[in-house]
Amino acid sequence: MNDKLLYETGIRCKGFTVDAAAGTTTTSLDLSGFAKQFIGFAIVDADNTTTIQLTINNDVVVEATNATFFNSDASNPRMFSEFNRPLSGQDTISLRTTADAADEFFIVVYYRNKYMG
Repeated sequence: MNDKLLYETGIRCKGFTVDAAAGTTTTSLDLSGFAKQFIGFAIVDADNTTTIQLTINNDVVVEATNATFFNSDASNPRMFSEFNRPLSGQDTISLRTTADAADEFFIVVYYRNKYMG
């Protein structure tokens, strides 16, 4: 997508640092109360021994999947995995990680402030 189209369609992004300890860790991904549509996410620098589970309002969107499957090329911030879901503005979005060893990586969540179907 080009920048003009991103702006016109109201796409926003928010980044999070995930500190995945050895074992299981849950990270809350809190978005703006104006967020009305979850579009997708990208992961940068995840270890290949880390699996993730992404849950949006009790809906398991990604289950027990290696995090490197969602690794993005950091030089192309528009490359992400799409998982369109409506949001209410008071949503619970969590990322559960299971790692063999401690792993720090980054996740960028893409969303809209209006629902576009």
